Amino acid sequence: MNKVNISSLRVIQMLELLFKKSYSMNELMDALSEVTGERCSNFLICKYINTCRFCGIDIQKINGKYMLLRLPFGMDFSDDELGLINEINEYCQTARITKTIRGINSILDKLNRRSNKYYSRIALPEEDHFIENFENALEKGVKVKISYNDNGTSTTGEWDPVSISCEDSLISFILKNKDSQKKIYYTDVTSLEISTCKSNNGVPPSSIVFKLKNNLAKRYTLRPDERIVSTDFDGSICVSNKAEDKDTLLKRLLKYGDMCELVSPRSYRKEFKNTIINTLKNYGIN
Repeated sequence: MNKVNISSLRVIQMLELLFKKSYSMNELMDALSEVTGERCSNFLICKYINTCRFCGIDIQKINGKYMLLRLPFGMDFSDDELGLINEINEYCQTARITKTIRGINSILDKLNRRSNKYYSRIALPEEDHFIENFENALEKGVKVKISYNDNGTSTTGEWDPVSISCEDSLISFILKNKDSQKKIYYTDVTSLEISTCKSNNGVPPSSIVFKLKNNLAKRYTLRPDERIVSTDFDGSICVSNKAEDKDTLLKRLLKYGDMCELVSPRSYRKEFKNTIINTLKNYGIN
């Protein structure tokens, strides 16, 4: 059997970790120790990082975390492949789908680590506050003033907010005006503001959406009243629950710990957060 240079192997194992994500020094020590099966000290990690830098591998500490920024070697793309990257960028900026943009940016980050060229990340859309304003209006019981594209025509009106729908990864706002109900897709909205007029709706949010991560996302079994509304690139899933009692559901989600995040509605998210804070206070944790 050929001899293996342990230090060289550890450098490669550390690079493999940094290809996937950024780490603080303590996180990198723990992650590398888990991979190797033996404790890696701060001194050894610094030694491995300096070895990489000496070889031209750009590892920098940014905001307290070590990041692999550039390799001295890597892939070169053809004109067609570069054109596809540009088309994806343009589509994401036009569609304004935040989840997709974050996913594409994650891919671009990986390409930048493996390429001789740098590909600019896509700026997140400023329109993210549309959903926040809609949920605030629901919570306060007031109307929303919304402007949107209706078959090429710009339309503005005040509506009673009902709920946010997500079907086939397409987000839409459900609104009501007297006996008329309307669905407006997120991508058609140009502005959404909270009105001062009281809503005549009085309908509570129709579903609770929560995000499950890591192993829980893989092994989770959907209840009869649940469905998956989206899946992230890291394997996380967003689940919509429409029928379960709120208090029962929140208690169940609390058991999942840091592998679960309550996404919406905003009022339930605040309640969930306060429950966690008050629970930690019982153990002297502020």
